[in-house]
Amino acid sequence: MKKNKGFTLVELLAVIVLLSLIMLLIFPSVRSIYNSNQNKQYNTYKDMMVEYTKTIPNYKNKTYVCLNELGLPKINNKITCNGYVEISTMKAYLVCKNVESVVFQDDGISVPSTCQDY
Repeated sequence: MKKNKGFTLVELLAVIVLLSLIMLLIFPSVRSIYNSNQNKQYNTYKDMMVEYTKTIPNYKNKTYVCLNELGLPKINNKITCNGYVEISTMKAYLVCKNVESVVFQDDGISVPSTCQDY
């Protein structure tokens, strides 16, 4: 008697359907985790801006310190950021964009014209 060693079309379709359902369940949570991590990255960067400001001599004589004055490493080569640290509140404000669009922006931020993209 001859024995078939292949899969039937129904079995292959069933596997494809199951894999599709698994992907539909996993993809939204992976996307959510990715977005959450992106926001944490920018908030950590803002915390670093405040700490770097404290290392600048005579920073208390200024009203704000621009991001490009701080000497922080860039987030990456594809994203440019602009922002400042307000000295009176020691709060950082940040706007970051890639070639296509804004990827992160604090609400209500207006960066002083003396601050350049970094």
